[in-house]
Amino acid sequence: MRTLIALAIVVAGIAVAVIRVATASQPAVNTIEQCASLLPPGKVYTFEVMGIVDTTSGSPQLSGEMSISDGTEQDRSAETEAFGQCLARLIR
Repeated sequence: MRTLIALAIVVAGIAVAVIRVATASQPAVNTIEQCASLLPPGKVYTFEVMGIVDTTSGSPQLSGEMSISDGTEQDRSAETEAFGQCLARLIR
């Protein structure tokens, strides 16, 4: 049992380190235009951001969703993932 707990702690530490390195290696982005440069060229994309801020409990609680489309029914989540992550960092 102690071995499993120690192993879980080590794995969690490694995961945190990997996330920090991945986040640190991404350039600082300050505009939606900079995020848009992460999208593949040659298409027109539409994106929507809908959010709710609930301030009834003291500290603001945020929730919402974002969508992006190139106007087709194709799943483009792999090619738009970097844009979505970038935009989420701007909003937070």
